[in-house]
Amino acid sequence: MTARESLATALDAAIERVVGDLAVLHHDHLSGLLPPERAALAAAHRDLATAEGAVAYHRNALMRLSSGSYPVDAPLLDRLRRTVHDLAQATAARDRLQEGVAAALEEVKVAAPAAAPADEELTPRDFAALLSLAGGGTMREHLLTHRVSVRTVQGRLIELPAFQRLEAHGLVTRDTSRALTVGQPVTLTDTGRTALLGTRRSPITAPVPARPAGAWPTPARHH
Repeated sequence: MTARESLATALDAAIERVVGDLAVLHHDHLSGLLPPERAALAAAHRDLATAEGAVAYHRNALMRLSSGSYPVDAPLLDRLRRTVHDLAQATAARDRLQEGVAAALEEVKVAAPAAAPADEELTPRDFAALLSLAGGGTMREHLLTHRVSVRTVQGRLIELPAFQRLEAHGLVTRDTSRALTVGQPVTLTDTGRTALLGTRRSPITAPVPARPAGAWPTPARHH
């Protein structure tokens, strides 16, 4: 069940401000693409959406019973009492799960990497993957095996953990408006291009010390 297929929760907007589209979050969770903190958030949000469905069910049942379509008698009053009790329990469960989602969201915020990571936070293999993706690439899910892979435009296979680290650091981005089975284009972000340029800087050579004023000129060497 994706976020778009479930009922909205009170925290949907807050979550999307941090992680982006909820449908993509749940899809990536099912595909095993999320780091632990985001996976925990996706699971907690799924449970919260289910709890919201339970609250809506009992609320609608209460509205139906109190709509005036039924005669007011002892059986109706019993049903009303049971429905109110069920609604109260569903609401309490929803509130507990909502607290869990809020806590999971804070964990995602705390675990979020800096926008411009230091070079030592990434391995040489990560930078090699970043360099390979400079020309672009594609993330795709196999229709039969459901395995997800990332390939460059030259056809080189990028290790998924390396790609996930690059994505988590904001160095690469992918077009999540396209389905994974079709293929999501991968490009470097501005941060990624900056980090890549940093790895290409030539070492700074020490300047040649200037001769003191009045010093004799250095004699030319004869070969």
